[in-house]
Amino acid sequence: MLGLRIDRLAALAGGSLALTGCPGGGQDTDSDTETSTDSSGDSSSDPTTLNPTTDPPPPPPPPVDNTPPALVAIEFLDPQILRLTFTEAIAPVDQVNPKRFRLSVGNYRSADYYGYSRTLYFEPAQFNAINYCDYNCYDEYDCYYPCYNGPPTPVDVIDVLPDAVNPAQAVLLLAQPILPSLCQAANAQAGNPDLGMLGGLLLHYADGGQAQITDLVGLPLAPRGKTWVVQDPIEQLTVNDVQFPEMAPLLPVPCPL
Repeated sequence: MLGLRIDRLAALAGGSLALTGCPGGGQDTDSDTETSTDSSGDSSSDPTTLNPTTDPPPPPPPPVDNTPPALVAIEFLDPQILRLTFTEAIAPVDQVNPKRFRLSVGNYRSADYYGYSRTLYFEPAQFNAINYCDYNCYDEYDCYYPCYNGPPTPVDVIDVLPDAVNPAQAVLLLAQPILPSLCQAANAQAGNPDLGMLGGLLLHYADGGQAQITDLVGLPLAPRGKTWVVQDPIEQLTVNDVQFPEMAPLLPVPCPL
């Protein structure tokens, strides 16, 4: 009789039997995952996040270098070494062609001197020689001291070297040391600036192409009396009606001997 009653209750329930003692129809309502409510998800607490209202702006980029280097000083370290000083640090000079440089003994005379102005350049080797004097007597009362110059000594630039300390300097090595006779001739050409006479021992430089003097961003050094370099080995050059073209500032090399 009990089995018959259960069958009838099942039929009345549409063929399904639910146990009222188990909520949810006996199904497990626990979840394997939990929703996190940790406050660490708040981006405002991240120390790496920039706050546009309080953080300073980034520094501006460095200014663009548009100014090429310039030569400002030339001096002898010894009779065979010249030191050049520039307005800024220059790129390595190991590959710079020394034939870009050439010395001259130059002078300028205004129109008041010749009737027209002109610049003259002379090869310095012709003045760089040892002076010899002999004491000769034909008899007791006839003595004299003939003097003559020995063979000319070249002072070509044969190497360009970096300065060991200052990146804004470079060193030129000459083929032979300068002699007192060259300094005497160069200093005599300086003349009197008040009378329109300028000159001295000058350093020329030719720019262009590869293996030239540049600054650290590649801007080249301007030429200095380039014509004298490219026309080597001429012994003399005259430029009429011009005062030392491409040689500003003039920068005569102090000749200490």
